[in-house]
Amino acid sequence: MKGGAISFGVGSPWRPWAALAWAALLLAILVSFRPAVPVIWGDTPPFVESALRTLEAGRPTVTGGRDPGYPAFLAVTFAFGGDLGTVVRLQQAAWAVLMLALAITAQAATRSAVGLVPIILVATYPGLLLFTNVLTADLLFPVFLNLATAGLLVATCIDGAARCCAVVASILCAAIAACLRSQGLLVPIAAILLGACLVRPKTPARLAVMAISVAAALALLLAGSRFGVSSSDRASAVFVPKTLFCNHLNIVLASDAARGEIVSAAGDRADATMARLATDVAAEPGRWPVLGFFGDACLFDSELDRDFADTTGHAVGAAAAYWRIFLAAARDRPLVYAGKFIRQMAYGFSSAWPPYGLEPFIPVSSDDVPYVSEIMARHGRAAEPNDLQGGPVRIGLSSDFPVTSAYLSKALSAAFVIAVIFWTVAAVRRRRPAFVTRAGIVIVMWAASIATAAAAHTLDVARYLIPAVPLVGLMLSLFAVELTATLMADRAVAAATIRRAMRSSPRSG
Repeated sequence: MKGGAISFGVGSPWRPWAALAWAALLLAILVSFRPAVPVIWGDTPPFVESALRTLEAGRPTVTGGRDPGYPAFLAVTFAFGGDLGTVVRLQQAAWAVLMLALAITAQAATRSAVGLVPIILVATYPGLLLFTNVLTADLLFPVFLNLATAGLLVATCIDGAARCCAVVASILCAAIAACLRSQGLLVPIAAILLGACLVRPKTPARLAVMAISVAAALALLLAGSRFGVSSSDRASAVFVPKTLFCNHLNIVLASDAARGEIVSAAGDRADATMARLATDVAAEPGRWPVLGFFGDACLFDSELDRDFADTTGHAVGAAAAYWRIFLAAARDRPLVYAGKFIRQMAYGFSSAWPPYGLEPFIPVSSDDVPYVSEIMARHGRAAEPNDLQGGPVRIGLSSDFPVTSAYLSKALSAAFVIAVIFWTVAAVRRRRPAFVTRAGIVIVMWAASIATAAAAHTLDVARYLIPAVPLVGLMLSLFAVELTATLMADRAVAAATIRRAMRSSPRSG
């Protein structure tokens, strides 16, 4: 690999099988496009409201506890004369770019047509496809998350200044991903650490470029992520600490220290607050089996904010109270909290390719359609409810066979577990360094992409696993090619051993 170009050398992927795989991928992309019909979900109204406020204020502004990245994307689209249909078309284009980038990355890293097969499965995955039409951050977040990973993998295939540029692009994409969703908070950290290991030799010029990229990523996070807009409205101010408080409510109620903080914060309302918390933790048992209870019953309990607010009634006081109570519970029961996190990660590991979006059509939140129309009309943008609730939109080919797709998803999740075990054995035995490095990058980015949700919320919500599915596809690409090469090498060794044995054996008769 000289001069920053990808060198495929012997075994070049540009063979008939590779051409066939590329044709299949392009066909999968083409048949997966759907009409540019905006689909409204429950998160859409606050995103649209936040976008219009951002456009009017000229700076990131959110409402309803949203992250500012997607509202900024909507605001830019509106500023250039686009509408919600334009947003869908841009999301579809972003999805197509991601599929092509994943395919190029898989081929560069594996130099085999076999590596493209899992990417074709990703391109037909209904759990990701449906979000091309849905007006939420659930499509753009996985796009930038996976582009960040692709940049790091490409960096392992090239040398010189091109490697440094790939790492810089990866870090910036990771920062954008964190601005789109708080779940990606650990992703830029992982990208920076992995990128620092990949940039070699560490010349002063390259170190300076890395330092500038890290500074740009931090500035982006401070200005364009939840950190920069947490004071925009009441829901944003309390969102993070209340999420931690509510989704670890079982630990909170079992901790004497945390119960004492609740009594101190609620004052004369302590008894009523305790009763309401007990009701919240007992609501809808079994809905989130991995977490152990339904945390959203507490999260959407607005009375709690008033109970924990300070004497001025400001949300900042409630947020501080949630933080104190959660930290008291975590300090008091650290092993219980660690056990919950490990259980969540294990569930995410075993369900890495969740059977999601297997309905024939994308579901629409019809209750929120008039709400979005009213928001846009209030900000001087005409949008009739009929324009927002078009005809039903099919999800994709895989959703036409839900039973088969569900079994396929379970099989791919199992294959991911096997691939990680294979990687672990290879890493321990210090063999196949290129595979260990590249698969290690994917594993670290995969873990970073779900760890925040596992620590703060719950992976019972399958949507939180969807962004990492393309990473699972990349891991399966690397694993499939490496396993094939290992089996072929073992067969060659066995054949050579047999030939030597035959030559050395005495001739009979």
